Amino acid sequence: MNLEYLKTYLELVKLGSFSAVAKKLGISQPAVSFQIQKLEHDLGARLINRRHKKITMTDAGKRLLEFAGSVTDESDRLLNDLDTLRQEVTGDLVVVASTIPSEFLLIPILSRFLNLHPAVRARIETRNSLTAIDGVQNCSYDIGFCGIAPPGKQLDSFIIAEDEIVPIVSPSHPLAFKKQVSFADLTGEPFIFRDATSGTQKSMEALFSAAGFNIKQLTPRLVLANSHSVVSAVEAGAGIAFVSSLAIKQSLELGLVCQLKLAKPELRRYFYCIHRKESALSRLLGEFLAFIKAEALPA
Repeated sequence: MNLEYLKTYLELVKLGSFSAVAKKLGISQPAVSFQIQKLEHDLGARLINRRHKKITMTDAGKRLLEFAGSVTDESDRLLNDLDTLRQEVTGDLVVVASTIPSEFLLIPILSRFLNLHPAVRARIETRNSLTAIDGVQNCSYDIGFCGIAPPGKQLDSFIIAEDEIVPIVSPSHPLAFKKQVSFADLTGEPFIFRDATSGTQKSMEALFSAAGFNIKQLTPRLVLANSHSVVSAVEAGAGIAFVSSLAIKQSLELGLVCQLKLAKPELRRYFYCIHRKESALSRLLGEFLAFIKAEALPA
């Protein structure tokens, strides 16, 4: 069935005149008649009544009208989608991420996206979780990644990965030789904390509280700005720290730190992708969000 003939049929129903259709489409009136007759021949049914110079549809014509409308609409959508796909994704993507997503999660994902879209340029800025949330909210960044869910309903978010916050000590620390430690074992020990705006620190406080342990019972010796500094301080024997399991893989493999086995519960948290609630996303941001969702941990 010829798609152009279907469009001619739709015009005939709409305009009600062979001559009007011929004029609109820029073809002869006999050509319009031929296309309608060819449709009737192919379908084996009369589509229109031509009585008293007034065109009306038969029952078969009414059914074809429904079909022709849906087919031509779908054809237009297909051509539009193909045109969109042919257009190369370009532009600058400005991303903000808290320490762990920036250093351990985002780089491989973003690298794969850039390989798919070589005309895209990206910049990642590392901030703490609260600053990342504020930055996306006030439009300083297109999209963000952080260790805490954004409060309120101004931003959309979804989980991209799961993590565990674990206690670590230097290999020479007495607790390194215990098979399992409790919160009571940690009381009085010198601790290394992240700053109060860190997603890791906030997650640790929330998880401790849920487990019935008051974090104020721990004694902070050092407060540092990022996970690398915290792990380095533990390696140097400055104290105990709770850090992301993602941040200690290399140090564990090299034997520079020991991970303590904490009595229940496990301290698990999630990382989130955050973005503004916009009705019309840019092509670049829409493509990147779709890519991130495909890579994300299933909810």
